[in-house]
Amino acid sequence: MFDNIADKYDALNHRLSLGLDKKWRCKFVINLSGKNYKTIVDLACGTGDVLKELEKLNAEKYYAIDPAERMLEHAKQKCSNADFIISTAEDIPLPENSVDLITVVFGIRNFDDLSKSTEEIYRILRKGGIISIMEFSIPKFFIFRWGFLLYLKLLVPLSGNLLPEQKKAYKYLSESIVKFARSTDIKSVFETKGFSNQGIVKLMLGSVSIYTFEKE
Repeated sequence: MFDNIADKYDALNHRLSLGLDKKWRCKFVINLSGKNYKTIVDLACGTGDVLKELEKLNAEKYYAIDPAERMLEHAKQKCSNADFIISTAEDIPLPENSVDLITVVFGIRNFDDLSKSTEEIYRILRKGGIISIMEFSIPKFFIFRWGFLLYLKLLVPLSGNLLPEQKKAYKYLSESIVKFARSTDIKSVFETKGFSNQGIVKLMLGSVSIYTFEKE
């Protein structure tokens, strides 16, 4: 599905978010600054916009992991200082205790098996390693919540001239945001797997959340 929208993915995301996605990624990486990371994994890397920002952290080693080959092809054009791996989050081909930081930006809701993926993240992180997640969330204040849900319903019509398979993909994306946000407590999932919560940062009136956890 993501291979079908890879060529238009960046342009549509920038347009549909009114360019705010760039600011969100910048704030996401700023939230991680102040620490030294030797090895960073960008999980569900997509087209590499987050990976490009992560290069500012000056790690020694970067891994970009995504199951969609065409998405990674776009990422390779933006970042040369990384190893690109086609893989799901449920079976990460990296040694245990080998990574200092893992990032997942607008991708965790697409994991097939969140429990198994969380276990894999725990396995490859070193003790004291950080997992940081940015994902859409539903605002608590009813006016903001109403506006956000309305926007998601309009997302597919606003996406413009897309092929049927591409429209199907964006319909899935808008529906998955609401379904995941209503059914999944990210904080509870990671604390259950042995992570300690390091804080939650809210952006865009609560429609975007940044979660940070540490492997104990």
